[in-house]
Amino acid sequence: MPDDVALVELLHRDLRNVTWPEPETIRAAARRRSRRSAALAAASVVVVAALAATVVNRVGAPQTSPAAGGFDGQAEIVAEAMLEPADIPVRIGERLSETGVDEPVRVDDLLQVCAGKQGLPAQEPRSRYSRSQTLMEPPTEPATSVGSVLTQDVYRMRSGAAGRFIDDLEGTVAACGAWRTTGQVYTERGMAAADVVHRWYVAASGFAGDQALLLRHEVTVPPDETTGRPLGYPMSGDDRLVVRVGDLVTVLIPSGRLRTDTPGAEVTEGQVRQLARVAAERMCVAANPGC
Repeated sequence: MPDDVALVELLHRDLRNVTWPEPETIRAAARRRSRRSAALAAASVVVVAALAATVVNRVGAPQTSPAAGGFDGQAEIVAEAMLEPADIPVRIGERLSETGVDEPVRVDDLLQVCAGKQGLPAQEPRSRYSRSQTLMEPPTEPATSVGSVLTQDVYRMRSGAAGRFIDDLEGTVAACGAWRTTGQVYTERGMAAADVVHRWYVAASGFAGDQALLLRHEVTVPPDETTGRPLGYPMSGDDRLVVRVGDLVTVLIPSGRLRTDTPGAEVTEGQVRQLARVAAERMCVAANPGC
């Protein structure tokens, strides 16, 4: 069994059931990471500013700055471009966020493994800037560990790259319409190796922003030749929404109480699509070109 397939598949499946540390522990870790990021960003700004001033002085060009409120398409992604807790159709607890530079544009790690197995480029493109957030479930009484409700990543890509990324993603999904591999399944006696079929497909498109895809991932285990029944317990897939506005691409991953495929689901697919439309509207303030 290929190690990369097994590892990504287990992580992909088990992370849906992961429990998180207490909110205060998460906040403390986030604050430490934010301070480190801020320090590095501040140092980078100083270095870049010094180099820019040196170059300008050498060529004798006047130093200029954009007009107040102007946008040159090179900026970091502002917090206002992200979804707000009030946008989510279920109750939200803590919100954790971070920013990045030159990060890979990630949609689905397991889909990328499948792409490589099909001979497609398996390396994700790089973004110029990114901003991410995880919206957690509200705490319960008595207090217990909580899971996530939604993760959102927003990436700023280079000119023309965002549209090509969506087109390439559709090609990857088409190539992985029925990917059969060996994986691990849950049984009454623990984990067991079995043939697993992964299927990705575009469940909906064009419902938000400049381009939008609702990607659905389904997992099945073919029937056992001896018993005629699939080995192990039924396996659930997941949804991902990918929306482009200008040079920005957002990836939304509903989980927990925001999933539509669980018994007694609190939301409908229509509400999830509406959430993607709201995300597109939010990104208008930072997209290039704007809305």
